[in-house]
Amino acid sequence: MMPEVRSQKSEVRRNKTEHISAARRIFLSLVCVLSSVFCVLSSDAKIYIDISSPAIKKLPVSISTKGPFEAKEIEWIVRSDLDFTGIFSLLDPDVPGAEMTVQLEVEFKEEKIVTCTVNDLIENKEIFKKQYIGKNSRAIAHTISNDIYKIVTGNNGVFRTAISYLVQSAKEGRGLYLMEWDGANAVRLISSGLTTSHSWSGDGLLLLYSAERANKWAIYYLDMQDFREKVMFTSKGLNIVGGVSPKNEVSFSSSKDGSSEIYVAGVDGSNLRKLTRSFGIDVSPVFSPDGSKIAFVSDRGGSPQIYVMDSNGGFVRRITFEGSYNTSPAWSPDGKWIAYVGQKDSKNQLFMIQSDSSVLRQLTLDGNNETPSFSPDGLFLAFDSDRDGSRGIYIMRTNGGEQRRITPKNVKAMSPKWSPYLK
Repeated sequence: MMPEVRSQKSEVRRNKTEHISAARRIFLSLVCVLSSVFCVLSSDAKIYIDISSPAIKKLPVSISTKGPFEAKEIEWIVRSDLDFTGIFSLLDPDVPGAEMTVQLEVEFKEEKIVTCTVNDLIENKEIFKKQYIGKNSRAIAHTISNDIYKIVTGNNGVFRTAISYLVQSAKEGRGLYLMEWDGANAVRLISSGLTTSHSWSGDGLLLLYSAERANKWAIYYLDMQDFREKVMFTSKGLNIVGGVSPKNEVSFSSSKDGSSEIYVAGVDGSNLRKLTRSFGIDVSPVFSPDGSKIAFVSDRGGSPQIYVMDSNGGFVRRITFEGSYNTSPAWSPDGKWIAYVGQKDSKNQLFMIQSDSSVLRQLTLDGNNETPSFSPDGLFLAFDSDRDGSRGIYIMRTNGGEQRRITPKNVKAMSPKWSPYLK
């Protein structure tokens, strides 16, 4: 072997190892349990904000920090997390009007030690106190945000979740990436013949994706515990992964028998079943959160529309009737809504429709917007858009508010998939 060829292969292996190591560090920073020396929660804890209410009054909260200057990074991340939820009005400590205070005391030793104290100023009592110990400032800050969010709403926050997505570059082709929910710490996972289709398992331990290698399409999965890749399914034709059920069954489309139809199999490829046999093209199958139904796209009626069927292939019904081109269904975590992409005025926009077709909402207006994906609490959507001239990943609230880009403008990013809660 020529020296330069051997050197190139060594460089590829080294780069792959570095990417995997970086990915493992980021993933573990999201799933690891931080040490907690003590935790005190008021025994008569109340819900301050009902996030299911259609009219939410923001809770005025002040946040203050004691410690070295570097501790301000933790405060800034907590502020950013809470602000995006839309349920907090964040005040400076010297501004009157706060109904709740958050005090952070930070020490930097071998590890970072942060004590978080939350006080209810209306009832004049301490309602929460907890000490966090760890090396990763972002993990500590996101965990504090989660705890504050749960105190106020009674629900889990999304601040220690991840988003997988694809990046297209002239040098490296299309790569599968992972980042924190707010766009920080992006790292490449896979780069080899990828399509735009990928999906998380319900426990967040597997990431599935489709790729063409050696002129053959296959569905692979990456084990997020050891970062090893395995083949889930391969055959002739085009094989595109859809979604994963709570029982780790995988829905996908395949043209192995000629036309594109919907199939279901175990994550190890076992128990393969063909669910559709239509004259049209059936693609993009995704399980409902309870696994009882599958939403998919079919042109059996003459144009691409969203359909829903039972998970055994029975009781097929069309649910979109507005517009002539509707694709990319995504279920809300409670199973009540399906987000999708619909063409309107020659642009791709995001919509949400109740799963019984009774209510329809348009969420985006600018540019082309595609591939919606719900956060695990159902309050936010990730999607990609070209509205500012380059395609990138955005997140927004499910009412269409607070739409913001989380990937850099010089990165062509697309097809986000929000992870489940990571344990």
